[in-house]
Amino acid sequence: MSRAQVTLNISASAIKLLSVKGRDVAKWTSLPLPFGLVRDGLILQPKVVGSVINDLFKSAGVSRDSVVVSVTGLPFTYRFISLPRMKPEQQEEALLRAARKEMELPFEQLYLSWQAVIKRSDEQDFFVLGVPRKPVDAVIQTMEEAGIKNFDMDIKPLSLARAANHGNVIIVELAPDCFDIVLVAQDIVSMMHTVIPRSEEPVVEYNIQRLADELSKIVEFYNAGHSRNPLSPTTPLLVTGELLTGTKTIELIQATTGYSVEPLVPPYKLPGELPVAVFASNIGLALKKASLKTAIKRHDRPYIDININVLSERERVKTSGATAKNILIALALLIGVSLVYPVYQLSGQAHLETTRLNTELVKVQQELDGRQQANNEAQQMEKKIAEIIARSESIIEGNNVFLNKGTDFASDLELVTGILPAGAVFTSVRVTGSQMFFQGKAESYTTLVSYALALEKLFSDVRIDWIDDNIVQTANNTITVSGISFNIVIDK
Repeated sequence: MSRAQVTLNISASAIKLLSVKGRDVAKWTSLPLPFGLVRDGLILQPKVVGSVINDLFKSAGVSRDSVVVSVTGLPFTYRFISLPRMKPEQQEEALLRAARKEMELPFEQLYLSWQAVIKRSDEQDFFVLGVPRKPVDAVIQTMEEAGIKNFDMDIKPLSLARAANHGNVIIVELAPDCFDIVLVAQDIVSMMHTVIPRSEEPVVEYNIQRLADELSKIVEFYNAGHSRNPLSPTTPLLVTGELLTGTKTIELIQATTGYSVEPLVPPYKLPGELPVAVFASNIGLALKKASLKTAIKRHDRPYIDININVLSERERVKTSGATAKNILIALALLIGVSLVYPVYQLSGQAHLETTRLNTELVKVQQELDGRQQANNEAQQMEKKIAEIIARSESIIEGNNVFLNKGTDFASDLELVTGILPAGAVFTSVRVTGSQMFFQGKAESYTTLVSYALALEKLFSDVRIDWIDDNIVQTANNTITVSGISFNIVIDK
């Protein structure tokens, strides 16, 4: 009996879950996210997002044993690198050396993964992907908070190409916070690009024109490098995404880009009620664990799937680290045996010198500790004074705003407190100019997320500024967590 494959796509506005069993889509669901938890592919509040994912798995009733995740807008860089044919054990060192020269971002700040894609008689082409470590580490922390121990991670453009399963095609996904463009040519992903839409402009006007401009640049760049085999003007343009709401958007894209627009149809048995445009990337993630050869065949041309795990370098470092540790132990034993006799002769003198140095070190450390303690006390006093001054200024400013705009503030405060859930309370309220700051406590992350989503319906800009667990120490020194503290900022 085959095991269900669960996929997660995390964006700034929602988390989408879809599970697949065999060739059939079994379940799909999503939960919205308040503004400010995820931004530009970086999860800013792993605990809160992890709590939402935990609730999502509980409500869907699916297993956490086999999970694949992607984040919309995740930054990345990639290169196609050609190397002479060599033994497999030599490839890693050669690839790392070549990637160090090619990658634009600092090499030590990237997680690298790669896959051999095209073999020739004397050369081997590799697709090399680099993803900044900070957003990946945030995903790992989020998954830990959600109780997911083992998972794979992919970038969204590769999952879209896998869902399309087409040898020559342009794919566009229209998400609220990110437009992804993927060019598949000569059976393989050739170019990937991200466009950040401007929320103040209507999607069907300004942003579609921006999308068309970026698409034109991508095609021109590709054709310049492939003058003997340029992209055909009849190449289909597959469009998907949450913003694909009707024929008007499709007609506008077709008129603006000049390409024949078609919906993206993944190679799966799809329930009629499944919103494919919303969950296309999730389906592509599910295909990481299912061979495309067993998927429903829709096109004559083959597609070379780039199926790599963003987390593969972490696993590689763990393995190589263990191997290196064994080598170092063996080397240390060998050196120890060869040096044991001269060390024994010098041990007496070394012991006396070590004792003298330790005595001097204790004296110096005692003096340093005394100076450090005095410095810490001075810093704490300065910090307290600064806090008192800042608090006083805040109170004065808040009073001025209240006196000048008492009626507006009272009505806004009534709206905010009127929908406050039973499991949450405010501990302080502060007003600065056009901003209101509400600090308080809630019984759970779910309570806070639901409240923030309700506030977004009343005000134009609401964000969760920070969240902390409430730590309680009982009489028997047992430490427990009792709810959370939070700060919500509202821009009027």
